[in-house]
Amino acid sequence: MKQAILFFVSFIIVYFFYLIFVISRNKSLNKWKNGKEMTYLKYRYKLNIDKINIKVLANVIGISNAFIMALTIAIISLFKSFLIQMLVGIVLLLPSILIIYHIIGKYYQGKQRRKK
Repeated sequence: MKQAILFFVSFIIVYFFYLIFVISRNKSLNKWKNGKEMTYLKYRYKLNIDKINIKVLANVIGISNAFIMALTIAIISLFKSFLIQMLVGIVLLLPSILIIYHIIGKYYQGKQRRKK
């Protein structure tokens, strides 16, 4: 129960900060278009970012980043040792980022194919 509460609180906090500092500011959103996440999606899945509603994509990525961070925080809180927490965090964080971004990339790739 403690981990579920920690997950939801972490999720809400991370997404709230992402919403305030990236999505709601046009200047930050324009910088975000050239960020690491967008570069990865552009080149790995050959997405045309100009044809995608950038606010919707920013929300999707914000929710996915919040989910990844909250899940990692909730799981590493199960362990007492700091060293084990760091190891489990790294082992959990990298595959979850790749899996979630793969799902997002494939979704938008299919969406672009249907629009052609």
